Amino acid sequence: MESVMGEKPSKATLFQVLLMVLSAFLGIRKRTEHEKLEVSPLQVIIVGVMAAALFVLTVVSVVQLVIR
Repeated sequence: MESVMGEKPSKATLFQVLLMVLSAFLGIRKRTEHEKLEVSPLQVIIVGVMAAALFVLTVVSVVQLVIR
């Protein structure tokens, strides 16, 4: 996959994938930032499931603290 400038996109690191998924959760993703990265669907799925599980665990923990 070649970008508009003709240069090959670099492979995304775990931190870059995490930032991409979290910004997508919040809806503040800038399209041009992520077009420069090569991300596999498996990376996005794994990080997305982990982030969703962490979110659910956080909400459950906060509710448990409030109920006590």
